[in-house]
Formats: sequence, structure tokens, C-alpha cells
Amino acid sequence: MKIGESVKVKKGIKSPDYKNLSIAGWVGRIDRIHDNILTIELDSITLSGLPESYIMDSIVNNVECTFLNLGKDEVEPISARDSERDTALKQMAIHAKYSSDEEEKRIRAILKTDDLSINETTLDTYYDYLETNLKAPCTLTGMEDFEWEEPYVFGGWNQKEYKELKKTRPSYTDRFEFLNLEGCDDLRGIYIRVKRGSDKKRFSIPLWDLEVVDEDDPNSQLVSDYSSWMSNYR
Repeated sequence: MKIGESVKVKKGIKSPDYKNLSIAGWVGRIDRIHDNILTIELDSITLSGLPESYIMDSIVNNVECTFLNLGKDEVEPISARDSERDTALKQMAIHAKYSSDEEEKRIRAILKTDDLSINETTLDTYYDYLETNLKAPCTLTGMEDFEWEEPYVFGGWNQKEYKELKKTRPSYTDRFEFLNLEGCDDLRGIYIRVKRGSDKKRFSIPLWDLEVVDEDDPNSQLVSDYSSWMSNYR
């Protein structure tokens, strides 16, 4: 394996930073080699499919989401799928979209104030803005496990029981269609009414817990900015 060659992550490999995230099939170019560790620059196609939660968590934790460090035994050679220019352009698009400076400017424009703290007034202002601008059709999924699921996902609780509960409760693995906004509270912020794709059941879920599936959907940046505001200004 040489610098500049493309490699694909083998089946069964998990992210070194997020142990529940499968990165099998991710592709990139070898940027550096140190002993048996490869620093891989993800290609534009892989970057286009990165979960928004992965990008946002990487930013919060100061981890570079466009690169990956893996062992030589965790990848296999593959032909390049794009050009280095394609990769650079996609990196620029990600950094522009998720830049904290640009994000803050958008939030200030929505709230029409320099005080970005979350309170009844700013929540009402954000609610009115999203009520006007968040449009159907819009498909969403969980950004991470919902609060009720945590003991089952990480705590080792009974998986059979978990499977049964998911029939009547919303799960972070579900896909939902946006219906409408449905009020807000000081603790969880704005709630939205959604319809689950698999069985048409309807739920009220905090928008903070969700992300838009299609990053090219104009709703994606709206929801991402709102979630960042809720995470950073409480």
C-alpha cells in the first residue's frame, strides 16, 4: 500500500471513535503511513454519505471527520472512485455547511438578536421560523438512540423486550415523515408530529433528537442549525 492509493474498509469494521458505527465500505485515499497505521482521506462519495450526527459529534469533539486512522489489515485496495479535486470540493462544502461561524450567523438571523441563549422568547421565535420554513416532504431519523432506548442499546437490558417496545414506541433507527410542529417546552425544545414509514404510526418527538436523512434536502440545514443551537446555547 502506497500514499495516494485508494482503499476500502473491510466488512465488520467499526469506527475507532464511535464503536456502534459501522464504517464497512467507506473508501478513501491513503494520506499517510505510520508503521501499520494508515491515515485515510475519505473520498467525495463517502463524504456525501456521512451521517450528520457523525459530522456534528466530530466537530464537538474536535475530531476531523474527513479523515480516518485504521490498521492496514482493516482495509483492502480498490480503484479510485473520484478525483482529488472532487474530494477537496466536498470537504469545502462540509466545512462551509458546518462552520460554527456560518452556523452562528444563520441562527442570529433567525432570532434577530445577538443573545443566542435559549429561553421562552427565543424558543417562540425559532418555533415561528420553523413553522414557516420547515416543509414536507421531509424524512427524518434519530440522531442517536432515544432516551428510552439507552438501557437497551448500551445497558444490556433484555433485547426481546426492546424489540416488542419498538412496535409501539419510536426508535432512533426508524424513518419518519414530518407532519407538523407540535408545541415546545423549556426542557426538550420544539416537538414535531411525525408518521413512521414502516407502519404509519404517529408520534410526537423533540426535533432536537432528529436529523434529516437526505443532506441535500433544504430542511437538513434548518434542522442541523436548530439542533446545534439547542446543544450549545442551553
